[in-house]
Amino acid sequence: MSKRSHELFVIDILIAIDKIGRYHRDFDSAQDFYHDEKSFDATMRELQIIGEATRHLLTHQILEEEYRIIVDFRNLVVHEYFGVDADEIWDILLNELPRLKETMQTLLSVFDREILLEILDAVLAQHHGKTAEYLRELQIQLQTRQ
Repeated sequence: MSKRSHELFVIDILIAIDKIGRYHRDFDSAQDFYHDEKSFDATMRELQIIGEATRHLLTHQILEEEYRIIVDFRNLVVHEYFGVDADEIWDILLNELPRLKETMQTLLSVFDREILLEILDAVLAQHHGKTAEYLRELQIQLQTRQ
């Protein structure tokens, strides 16, 4: 059983969604995206992170059972990587991840703000570049939250 806090798993998911958004935004189609090995592989890795973090949130009943499909998808990606359909991935990126992001942001709103800010400080120290920028934006949102 992981000793990481629920808040960290939510932040992991938000970071992964942000990265995926950057990895696929310059592509116009599933096939173009699929044929860019580096972007596609990096996205698949982030989808695995989302699935693993979701598993922890489900285990601790932070998320509803309907999110089990994310864990199942993670298992598919890990165990049948070459059987993954590019169009299915593209659909997930465009349609499912924005909804998941909203869910994670809603979860953040119910967590203790001061604890979240402390966690974000620690997480921010481990990141750089665009991810650090995203985390700073998240901090600002939390600081201005009532």
